[in-house]
Amino acid sequence: MRPGPWLLLSLLLSTSAAAREGAGAPALQRRTLVLPSQPGRVPPLELHVAARVATLVSFDSPPSPEALEPFRDDAPVQLVRLADGSLILVPSRHLAAGEQVHLSVSTGAGTEPFRFVLVTRRDVVDLQVRVVRAPDSAHEQDAESVARSLLVAPDSRASLVVPQVTADHHPWATFGRVEAVLWLGRRFFATVAVRSRKEGAPPRPLVQARLRATLAEGELLEWPAHLLSGKAGSILQRHVLMGLLPEGASRLELALDGEAAPGDFHPLPPDEEPTHP
Repeated sequence: MRPGPWLLLSLLLSTSAAAREGAGAPALQRRTLVLPSQPGRVPPLELHVAARVATLVSFDSPPSPEALEPFRDDAPVQLVRLADGSLILVPSRHLAAGEQVHLSVSTGAGTEPFRFVLVTRRDVVDLQVRVVRAPDSAHEQDAESVARSLLVAPDSRASLVVPQVTADHHPWATFGRVEAVLWLGRRFFATVAVRSRKEGAPPRPLVQARLRATLAEGELLEWPAHLLSGKAGSILQRHVLMGLLPEGASRLELALDGEAAPGDFHPLPPDEEPTHP
């Protein structure tokens, strides 16, 4: 179904009106999501939807028109595809706690499909989501050398900036703790220790670390960090993740993902003078 411009305008106007109704309504947000390099090996990207609120999802490269996984006839979400490949998602009701609607979008033969899961959260709803591919970086090789040195020289962590409050991530029966963050200008390296909660059991694999930054006018940018993993011990494994803080970003957050359990975002400490633990 390809609606005309008047129908699209009507949907977006009704969305804004519906989202403003009532006290305690979820916050509207605009996000840019950077695709992982291997989408089939990590949890799907979450889209936050709400009843009678239209979520517009656009792509930097339009998906193939025939490659959209259809919803079931009884699915609680209406899906409208636009001529440029964008999608409009309008749930007829809030999705219950734990309820998920899966969506797969392909960009053509020989490529892994984009994988999404639609969920309802009480605090936020996506008004606009832009899906882009990761840009090529000419500096990743040098950054990876620094990250490897942090993995093999644990004593160097004493000179890193240590967060005042460490983040406790506890999906699976495993938790991850941010031990230290090193800033080199806008580039940063975070040392994360993942530990099993069960005595004698190895920690479950950390498949992805995601970063989120708040940009101008409140837009959110979310992207997968470059992750290097150390040798797994009997109950603990250390990782070093690296990234580049976008110009003008006011906040940086980290989420640790298991194989089927995306983690929650927790703030990372800002760039400041190094302190010694």
